[in-house]
Amino acid sequence: MADSPKADLWKAVKNPHTRPWLAVVGEVPVTFFAHAAWGSSPLAAVGMTAASVALTGATWFASEGTKTPRRIHATVSTAVGTGYLTTATFTNPLGATQLSWLAMGGAVAAASWNIRKAMRVNVDPKQEGGSAETGVLVKAIGNAKVAMRSKPQVEPNKVTVPLQLSAGQVTSDDLGNRIKHIAGELGVSPNSIRIVPDPDRADQATLVVVPKDELKTATPWPGPSNPGGSITDPIVIGIYEDGQETVLWFPAGPGRNATHFLTAGMNGSGKSAGQSVAITEALTRRDVVVWAVDPSKGMQTFAPFLPYLDWVEMTEAGGNRMIDALTQVITARANELGRHGHKNWTPQAFEQLGMPYLVVWIEEAAKFFRNGTEMEGLVMEARSAGISVIISLQRPSATSMPTDVREQLGGALVFGVKGSTTADMALPDDVRDAGARPEAWENRKPGYAYLVAPGVDEERYATPLRTYLIDDDQISGSLAIMPRPSVDPVTAAAAGDAYANRTRYEADTHLTSTDTSRQETVIMSAEETEQAEKALLEKQVDREIEAAVGADPDDDGFVPDVDADQEIPPVAETWSFGQAKAPVEEKTPEAGMEALMVMLDEFRAEEKEFIGPKDFGPFGKGERIGRSRAWVSGALGDLSDTGIHLSETDDPGVYRLLYPDFAEV
Repeated sequence: MADSPKADLWKAVKNPHTRPWLAVVGEVPVTFFAHAAWGSSPLAAVGMTAASVALTGATWFASEGTKTPRRIHATVSTAVGTGYLTTATFTNPLGATQLSWLAMGGAVAAASWNIRKAMRVNVDPKQEGGSAETGVLVKAIGNAKVAMRSKPQVEPNKVTVPLQLSAGQVTSDDLGNRIKHIAGELGVSPNSIRIVPDPDRADQATLVVVPKDELKTATPWPGPSNPGGSITDPIVIGIYEDGQETVLWFPAGPGRNATHFLTAGMNGSGKSAGQSVAITEALTRRDVVVWAVDPSKGMQTFAPFLPYLDWVEMTEAGGNRMIDALTQVITARANELGRHGHKNWTPQAFEQLGMPYLVVWIEEAAKFFRNGTEMEGLVMEARSAGISVIISLQRPSATSMPTDVREQLGGALVFGVKGSTTADMALPDDVRDAGARPEAWENRKPGYAYLVAPGVDEERYATPLRTYLIDDDQISGSLAIMPRPSVDPVTAAAAGDAYANRTRYEADTHLTSTDTSRQETVIMSAEETEQAEKALLEKQVDREIEAAVGADPDDDGFVPDVDADQEIPPVAETWSFGQAKAPVEEKTPEAGMEALMVMLDEFRAEEKEFIGPKDFGPFGKGERIGRSRAWVSGALGDLSDTGIHLSETDDPGVYRLLYPDFAEV
């Protein structure tokens, strides 16, 4: 206890509020000893006066970069303190007049610094000229050492802050992972914050804050951006949150490769409408044709486009015919381009060969993948032949799209999705780390999207955009006045009978076709669809056999170098694995779906929450469903797309069982 008064006195001396007063009191002994040493020396008087002026000037220059009021306060305080020291030294430091001025002036000076110190505690650090962003980030990340490299760039509704990260303590990924916390500190939406890493310096990044959502009001489509231009010119599809136009490219060009696109987004996210803007823009160019497939919502999606699409299919069987034909089209176009010295498709190839760029638009592509349609070769080989493929689906999971296909899609237009897992599948990791959050929109903000594509500034990848609002009348009106190029003879010949007999739509008639039988089967029954799929499979098998053993130039049923008369060697040994079951006829798709719906009702009676294909096994002919596991997986996927009986979850192959209330008829 004996040491407490001393400890309290020492704390009081160290207190920042005490220091100005100690400086004032210290003037008395300092002036007394200075007067005793130099009071009668004129040369010392000149020296102390010069030193006072120099110290005052040094204070002004040393305080550069601080707020102007603080700089003036410090300079004036230094001038007054050194001025009194010089005056009292060469007059009378203990005189009544000198001490009175010291008491009054010193009290005012010391109290002014106490007031400044007290007010500074309650001032927002952003108003005090310090590293305000450091305070926010320290709270959001921990004891991270983050400083500004330069002054923030303040624009209308946008603040850009260059950050210097402490090496070894914090990275741009750390900032990206803490965006929600930073947003909480700033009181803004997580979607309004982005972290842009420096591609050349791992210890530097840029914090971008856009506090107000300028995309709330949809922007009407302003019309074609370049009617009659080339497909190599930018395709304008919408605007970014800062008002800049959103552009993309399909073919190769300076500094970019030709690309395929993944268009992803849940029901109601504006995926099809947004893609329609890009297709409309493309169709206004002079050197491009579009082939399109939608086996689910064909007429709803394609109605205004029908007269202007070179080939359109609205059944799964028709889509398979087109995809199958494309394998031959790619080879034929690539060979033709190569013969004329073109490594890639260019506008010159169109002028020289009459070969337009080909965009293949595949909506609801998950249905094809679930039923075994192979597109790996298509997306791997098509770009150099002047073909871009757009694969549009709701969820690019491994159950909906093969990984090999997804890795070949260099571009991504991602609308609102259900959950972070789906967002991770659709967008690259670095774009997610930079702050892209499509799961925050889901289907509440139709048209909102992120664009990742060759030719687009990488800093724009994590910037939200909104596609233009376009309607059917705008689409039809814009395309009706544009000339429509035709495919070149090489492409038409390679596409074969499927292309020659395709259904054609005209603006003034409902349906025309070069093959009347096709008109009667635009909507095919389940049996006809199954027969078409089998025929397509046989055709694909024949081609694989031909590629393996050679062609049959005489078309006489014999392949060269194969002896059809050779004896088949006898079986050396026969194995028996038990009595096989008698074959049972496979159920029709309609009967299988009826049995599946009955089982869904049974699961509801059991109050199940989640189901998957395994809950309907065992599979095979003669079982309750009477269809294969692949068929059941596809059927469950289709039901989840409608959102009535099932909905997708973040786990592949697992669906949430819904309990709809159907109105009585």
